[in-house]
Amino acid sequence: MFTSTPTTEFHTQTESQDQTEFLRQTASLNPSQPTRTRSEDPLQNRFGAHHRLPRGLREEAAGMDWNLFTATYAPSANIRLHHRKIEKLRGGLYRFHTELIHSSKTAEPHTERRELISTGPTSACSTLLAEAGCRTEILSFHQLEIFAATATFLQVTNDRRTVWAIGFGPSPEASVTAAMSSGAQRLNDTQRLYN
Repeated sequence: MFTSTPTTEFHTQTESQDQTEFLRQTASLNPSQPTRTRSEDPLQNRFGAHHRLPRGLREEAAGMDWNLFTATYAPSANIRLHHRKIEKLRGGLYRFHTELIHSSKTAEPHTERRELISTGPTSACSTLLAEAGCRTEILSFHQLEIFAATATFLQVTNDRRTVWAIGFGPSPEASVTAAMSSGAQRLNDTQRLYN
């Protein structure tokens, strides 16, 4: 799924901004066309019959409207990742120049820049989140194109909890990065509830 030219630059927006922009642009779509039957699947209601959520997520989110669905599965993350630059190396490896944007309700956001070598954006995100104290392991990975964007659906765990998360972005890399940030946030929020 991950393809890259020797060097890919991302200068426009962070993944969170990309995801917000995608949701804003699609907000005007009318999910209930008179010729279409409403489904229990929020993605199908929003984008049509040919776009379906993965089975487990579809069952969990059955009947949710789009706003509740995105608020639940794509929450604003305390740690957002943004791959600024990706360089292709030898042996199937990539060098990631990444920003971790830390935010909270009580402090100003601060950005930490990191560089690491990994086999792809998903592995890079897992490593960075684990180093930040938010271990996030993928159990199920689904990705699809919606218009000119990409949506990623992940089932993630930290060995104590398992949750679904989603991410949207202009590219597969940006989408998986947003989904990993959402997954880490959901695991972190869930963990606080049960501790």
